[in-house]
Amino acid sequence: MTSSGRPELQRARDWSSALAAALDAAAAEVGDLAQRLAAGWPDSHGREWSERLQVLRHTLADDADAALRLGQAVERATEEPIGPASAGPRLGGTAARRADDERGVRIPRLDEPPGG
Repeated sequence: MTSSGRPELQRARDWSSALAAALDAAAAEVGDLAQRLAAGWPDSHGREWSERLQVLRHTLADDADAALRLGQAVERATEEPIGPASAGPRLGGTAARRADDERGVRIPRLDEPPGG
């Protein structure tokens, strides 16, 4: 799959992949540190700090998963065709021209037929 027409999405996907890899590596290092700390400090304080590091490791792993999901969402976005904008209000620009000829607020009513 290529995103030749949308390089910003490719950069976002690459960034999220790199972030996920970095967070996975950090989580692995923190997990290793927690194990070494528990082995080297076998009292209640050591267990407490080891548990704190395990919580941090789980948080980093969750963040890595979130970054991976972001990359997957961006990948799905690159597969979607670029087409006309979805229906909605036309917004005015900075040229001080009207975006639409209708003026004022239009409140929808139940007894009006669609379109007018």
